Amino acid sequence: MRRAHFVMKKSDPQKESAEPQSGPAASVQLEAFDISHRSLFKLSLPVDEYYSNSHPLIDEDAYRVQQKIGFVTGVIFDWKGKQDQEFHNEYDEKGALLHSRTVHADGTIIDG
Repeated sequence: MRRAHFVMKKSDPQKESAEPQSGPAASVQLEAFDISHRSLFKLSLPVDEYYSNSHPLIDEDAYRVQQKIGFVTGVIFDWKGKQDQEFHNEYDEKGALLHSRTVHADGTIIDG
């Protein structure tokens, strides 16, 4: 089943209110949570590794089931350390993606 993606711009009243953060340059900061929203662990990856190599936290349903992961949040920082995007993924009991929300630095929000 293909999910629809909706895009909202900064002028949209449903835009995110948080200001972009700064962080480690060219990195992706990930945090995994259980279904009760308790933090399980944090992970930092170089941005090029995140995009070019797979990581089981993002790419493997079975890994998320094994680790009891219900949610993953991430912040992607550009090479200057400015926040490029932030995302929140929700998974079902089989580790499959239920919902994803990505907020880009320009205020664009993608729900899917």
